[in-house]
Amino acid sequence: MSDIPNRMRRLNVDDRTRRRRSRTATRVVAGLLVALVGTVATGCASTTTAERDPLATWNAAVADRSSAPAKWVAVGDSITEGQGATARPMRWTDLTRDRLRTRHPTSGTPGGVGYLPAQFAVYAPDSTWGDWATASTGTSEYDVTVPDLGYRSVAMQAGASRTYPFTGTGIDIWWTRYPGSGDFTYSIDGAEPRTVTTTGESSTGNVTKVDDLERGQHTVTVTAMGSFMLQGFTLYDGDRDKGIQLYDSARSGATITTFTADQAGFLTAMRRVGPDLITVTLGGNDAQHITPAELGRQYRAFLEALAGLPTKPSLLVIGEFTPAPAMTNNMSDPWSSYLAATKKAAARAGAVYVSMDDTFPKATYSGTGIYSTDGLHPNDTGQRRIAKLVLSTLAAYEG
Repeated sequence: MSDIPNRMRRLNVDDRTRRRRSRTATRVVAGLLVALVGTVATGCASTTTAERDPLATWNAAVADRSSAPAKWVAVGDSITEGQGATARPMRWTDLTRDRLRTRHPTSGTPGGVGYLPAQFAVYAPDSTWGDWATASTGTSEYDVTVPDLGYRSVAMQAGASRTYPFTGTGIDIWWTRYPGSGDFTYSIDGAEPRTVTTTGESSTGNVTKVDDLERGQHTVTVTAMGSFMLQGFTLYDGDRDKGIQLYDSARSGATITTFTADQAGFLTAMRRVGPDLITVTLGGNDAQHITPAELGRQYRAFLEALAGLPTKPSLLVIGEFTPAPAMTNNMSDPWSSYLAATKKAAARAGAVYVSMDDTFPKATYSGTGIYSTDGLHPNDTGQRRIAKLVLSTLAAYEG
């Protein structure tokens, strides 16, 4: 999209709610007190709160979920986007979110699906749910240039419209601002359209909020008055201000440089979310082009950038299973060397690390067992196995 600058300007952090500010301040003070007490008791430098509980931010958010939402952002490649799953709800991220809500219920809050891109990058025959719009007119094109959550936008030309179904009580429409960008309208359930002006200084992760919908099934129709970029939607079901929320920030084919090529723009979108937990599954695609040492350097720098977000999110790195020969044959070193570099980077960045490779067999092209017909991605059975691994890891660090 030539009209959008390659580098989005960094925005100031959005205003937080009073409760969220208070929660963050409480974590900081608690951490300082723990460190101080440990130092006094031992007479020497003590381990930090993060070293004792690297998921402290996430655990505090879950404990406080009745007052403010606990936000999880899933960053990664096709394994996190869900390629291989027969339906979107069968992805390991969705399964994990649902199980977390069962484990940590929030009274009166069913919970919406969270953030979804305007279009996914998955493909047939295993995953046919990439374009989830139920109706469209005019010209729209899938776009990977905007540094939004997962780099999956839809460039809508003047006169184009797209209709999406959702269940819940509210919705956020995410879009891109840039000089000359056109207006768009949105209509909920066919009601009178409302206009949103998008032109202005370049920025990503802009949000138009719609609330107070009757609980149940709805549709949102977005119509371009002029050319503009539709990023995606956050879908709520009674959980805008509480509960456990999931934000999908993965894309099939992604590498670390997918997210760092315009890191300032991507971090702007992440600050819009304000995550408490970030899971990262990357490496398989990276290893096709770089050495283990370079992967480790890139991984650590990316994790440290994420850790520096204002909410000081907890980080969980999920090492990937051994890819099929079609991928490993292109690597300069054995896959185990790339996993070792990833694990080392996670440790140095203060992240928790767990590996699928410890429980997953090497990928095959059989189309049976836990892998889909392309031999590269987990099928529904494999998705459930990843969810079980992540859930057990999170449980191991709960207070």
